[in-house]
Amino acid sequence: MCLGIPARITGGDTGHPDLAAVDMGGVTRVINIGLLDEPPQPGDWILVHMGFALSTMTAAEAADAMAALGAEREAEDQEAARREAAGQEAARREVAGQDAGDLQALLDAVDREVAEREAARGAQ
Repeated sequence: MCLGIPARITGGDTGHPDLAAVDMGGVTRVINIGLLDEPPQPGDWILVHMGFALSTMTAAEAADAMAALGAEREAEDQEAARREAAGQEAARREVAGQDAGDLQALLDAVDREVAEREAARGAQ
């Protein structure tokens, strides 16, 4: 499966007829447009994969593609947040379990100390 990213031709001299400057998500990049039948004009939308324009597209198609990419990114961010929260909860439980274990060990040590002192008093 390939991932194509919409980009808008911004123009500008790139020094080669098969290269064009584009705005891709707010970043200016130079893209190879040599695979297209007709060279796109400034303002045209293209679908870019690995630095190559694969096809032209309408502004509506570009908007739909960017919305789909945004939804995918949001879903990934939500999954990452869920995993982070689960990891933090697991760490909290582990620490709480260790704290309870440490507390129990301390109580056991106090009980042994009390028993030893009582035994020492009884032996006197």
